[in-house]
Amino acid sequence: MSGRARFARLVARPEPEIDLALGALVVAGHGRPPIDEEAALAQLDGLAERVRVRLDVGDPESTVAARLHDVLYREIGFRAPSAAEYGDPANSRLDAVLARRVGLPISVAIVELETAWRLGLSLVGVGLPGHFIVGGPDGMLFDPAGGGRELTPDDCQALIRRSVGDGVLLHAGMLRPVGRRQILARVLRNLRTAHLARRDWPAAVDAIDLLLVLEPTDPEHGRDRGLLLGRMGRFSEAVAALRQYLDERPDAHDVPDVRQVIGIFAGRLN
Repeated sequence: MSGRARFARLVARPEPEIDLALGALVVAGHGRPPIDEEAALAQLDGLAERVRVRLDVGDPESTVAARLHDVLYREIGFRAPSAAEYGDPANSRLDAVLARRVGLPISVAIVELETAWRLGLSLVGVGLPGHFIVGGPDGMLFDPAGGGRELTPDDCQALIRRSVGDGVLLHAGMLRPVGRRQILARVLRNLRTAHLARRDWPAAVDAIDLLLVLEPTDPEHGRDRGLLLGRMGRFSEAVAALRQYLDERPDAHDVPDVRQVIGIFAGRLN
């Protein structure tokens, strides 16, 4: 079964039944030589066991969260990438994040969430603009990129300001939990961005192919795929994808530009 078909089957399950870790590993392995998914899942099991031996029966959730953070961030050393490391696609590949203990905030958050769920701790992902954090018991908020430190609303506003500037103000809707499909889509967008920055068009197309599984009604994915196929010299496929975009978005702001690109690609067909 292809990686795309396997991913489609995985995310077709009801939201609470989607295996986030396995989904992230399928994303990580798509378009690459086979990765050892079982070993990565065993690492998550091992992290949970390291936390479990530090707990007593009846510990409150806040204590479990504190022990979890002690293990992940102070003992194991998971961290966000430095400025020099930030653009590496490995920061969005769960197998690499587990091996290197370095990842984008959402990637480290997946490690925290999956470890917590193995302990029965009901943490959730929270997708702030430009930054990903974790929600815990009694409304607590934690920053995986900051060693699991607890966040106040003012801290969240500071994270948003640092990521996207002063024009976005925190509101309650930003602190709502995000679903597992949304988390996987955000990981894929991060991968697409990293591959585009490196001009790795085939890898960027791989990321878009999986985004199309999650968000099939978003025509911009088809447009972006068409543009990249053209850069790869696959002009017939590119023209077909871009024409479909025009059919679906006849009033889009970029229609004249897309028509011009179609003309260029069509002129290069054999």
